[in-house]
This record gives sequence, C-alpha cells and structure tokens, in this order.
Amino acid sequence: MMENNSEWIHSILPEKPSENNISQQQKTADNEEFILKTQQQINKDFAKFNLEFRESFTLEPWTKAEIELAIEENLVISIKMGETKLMQLLYTIDIPEQTFLSLTQEKDFIQLLSQAILKREAMKVFFRSKF
Repeated sequence: MMENNSEWIHSILPEKPSENNISQQQKTADNEEFILKTQQQINKDFAKFNLEFRESFTLEPWTKAEIELAIEENLVISIKMGETKLMQLLYTIDIPEQTFLSLTQEKDFIQLLSQAILKREAMKVFFRSKF
C-alpha cells in the first residue's frame, strides 16, 4: 500500500538537517515506521470514542490518501454521534476549536478536517520521537 509516502511526510514535519550518510533503504524503512506509528496514534485516539479502523490500519503503512479516507469515514460516524462527541474527539487529538470552526465554512470540510487530523497526529509522533 506504500506509494511515495516520503513526500507527504516531509510536507508535514519540520525540516531535518541533511543526512547524507543514511542510505535510501534506511530512509524508506524509517518512513514506513513513522507512517505506521502515526496510524497507530490515530487508531488510539479514535478508539477512545469507539471508532474503529480496519485491522490492517495498525499493522501496515497505508498511503496518505488511504489514511485520509479512513479518517473521513470515521469523522462521518463521529458527526452522526453528535456535536459533543465530535468536539471531544477533536480535543483528544488536539485540533484547536478555531481551526475546526474555520473548516466548517468550507465545502470540503470533512476532507480538510481529515488532513488536519493526520497532520496533528503525525506531529505528535514526530515530537515524541525527538523528545
């Protein structure tokens, strides 16, 4: 399910200093591990609200598009559960209320919210690995 995931990872994360001595194979393995850890973090936060992903979501790295679609599906379910549950989910993930409110004005609200969630969850994983 991997397809050029390093581009979106680097678009989310702060730039790192050049690491010329790390092989491309190691970078790919690191990227796959990072993606999988991000997916596991997403799963963990959504599971607190009984929102589930397919089993393979926590076992193998997916593409950015697949991750976003899976998040979107769970967001739709969350919205049906009510505004309070959605806001609690976003609080757990650490999406600022102002960000949420600004996205509600957009026609592709669910897609944009899914992208914001993916970015925030990836940042959590990144900072946890660095500190």
